[in-house]
Amino acid sequence: MRSLTRKRDFESVFKAGIALASKYLVIYAKNNKFDYNRLGLSVSKKTGGAVKRNRIKRLLREAMRKLSGELPPNYDFVIVARRASAEGRLDDFIRDIKKFIKKLKKQNNFSLE
Repeated sequence: MRSLTRKRDFESVFKAGIALASKYLVIYAKNNKFDYNRLGLSVSKKTGGAVKRNRIKRLLREAMRKLSGELPPNYDFVIVARRASAEGRLDDFIRDIKKFIKKLKKQNNFSLE
């Protein structure tokens, strides 16, 4: 999975994407024109200092890596960490992302296999 870096790409996903909010995360996704998925992370200073923010980003990347086989192809994903994510664990993030994947697949009529 590649990184989403441009501001206009983030804005495009926010405006036209599908969203799901949970206790720890707000996840957005939108179709892209590439043959691969891209991931953008947004972790505010409100979640904590640099050490906490980097920990959250590492956990989110690892959660997406573990679930990469379940992700539908050709999507841009943006994950916004909420303040409560500072107390979140990898299992919490994986659970929330799985819920989102299920919603995304249901909405786009993908097989759930």
